[in-house]
This record gives sequence, structure tokens and C-alpha cells, in this order.
Amino acid sequence: MEKMNDLKALLAHEVRDLMSVEDQIIEAMPGMIEKAQNSDLKKALEQHLSVTEKQRTRLDEVQKIVSGESDEENKGFLSGLFGAITGGEKCKGMEGIISEGEKIMGADMDVDVKDAAVIACAQKIEHYEICGYGTARAYAMQLGLTEAEKLLRQTLDEEYVADDLLTKLAYSGINEDAESTDEAGGSPRKKAGGGRADNTLKKAAAKKKVEPKKAATGNIKKAALKASNGKAASKQAAAKAAPAKKAASKK
Repeated sequence: MEKMNDLKALLAHEVRDLMSVEDQIIEAMPGMIEKAQNSDLKKALEQHLSVTEKQRTRLDEVQKIVSGESDEENKGFLSGLFGAITGGEKCKGMEGIISEGEKIMGADMDVDVKDAAVIACAQKIEHYEICGYGTARAYAMQLGLTEAEKLLRQTLDEEYVADDLLTKLAYSGINEDAESTDEAGGSPRKKAGGGRADNTLKKAAAKKKVEPKKAATGNIKKAALKASNGKAASKQAAAKAAPAKKAASKK
């Protein structure tokens, strides 16, 4: 790798890396689409492949802007750097992500589990792109390359949308379907919801057992209160009768 003396040279390196990234994704995506079984997931990947091809073309425009606006001193360096892209360095980071993803997706697993694995691999790719495009865009902004920044931001926004869609697909049922599959033979496992229903029934049964006790206790308290009121009334009557008795005895 040649020496990079300024931010523009570093931006050129990032663009070269992203070009390799997009080339590898375009090559690997058809295999991921084939492995996906969920119809919504398959459709999302097919659509993003089409978007990725447009993103790769967009990078060609960024390349022209960066190399075209360089000063005479750096022009030769940037031209050589971009010239190496055609048959040049392969992005090792994306190569590793795709290789690991293919290893996981190629493992023996249930169909629902494989869909969850496809989403995980696709999102790792998306996150690498988000990092790369975000960095390149920041460099372009700093360098005042307005048109390049606009193109990079457009792709960055597309990657955020793609990542959000994959997350929604995962939470909409794909992860749950994978979780409820028996590891041994692919048969459904008991869902957690069944446990919640059982607990509700147990609480209801316990309440029924307790309610008669509460009713009995209440009746006893009422009887005790009534008896207490009766005693009080008797004492009051006795108190009123006492003066009459005294008067009768004096006579």
C-alpha cells in the first residue's frame, strides 16, 4: 500500500475499499437469496441486490469526483490508486464476513433457523457498509466535496433502510419461528405463551379457593358485630331502668 499523505488520499482508499465491498456482495447475494426460505426475506434480499448494483455504479461517480478535484501533486498518486481497483486489492474485511456467513448458512440446520442465520449474515454485511460509507461521507464533507458527499449519503441512507427492514423481518416472526423449533427433529417446542396461560389458570383457581374463606370470615365478623350491638342495647336499657327501681324502693 502506497503512503497516504492527506485526507483526500485516505478518502480514495475508502472508496477503493467500498468498490471491492460492493463487488463481493453482488457476487455473494444470489447464494443468500437461494438459501432464504421466507418469502418476505427472499424478496428483501432480491431488492437489495438491485440497489447494490446501483450503489456500485454510484461509486464510480465518486471516484471521478475525488480524482478529478485533486491537485497536480496528488493527481498521479490518486490516479494510480484508483487504477489498481480494476484488478486490485480485495477488501479482506468483507471477504471474512462473507466467508464466515457462508460457513454458517451452509451448516445443517432447520429451515426456520437458516432464515434467522441469513438475516444475521446480511446484517453483518450492512453494518460494515454503514461504517464504510459513513466514514467516506465524513471525509468528503471535511474536504468540501459536496457532490461526492451527496452520493455517499444517498447510499448510506439506503443501507440504514435495508438494515431496519432486516430487523423488522427478524422480529416479525423469523426469530420466533427459529426459537420454537426443536433442535433434535425440527418439531415445534412449547411456546412461552403456554406457561403464561397456565399461570393465569392457577391464579384463578387459587382465587376461587380463597373467596369462600373470605365470605365465611365476613359473616362471622357481621354476627360478632350484631351480638356486640345487642349487648350495648341491653346495657343502655338496664341503665334507664335503674332510677325507676330506686324510686320504687323508697316508696
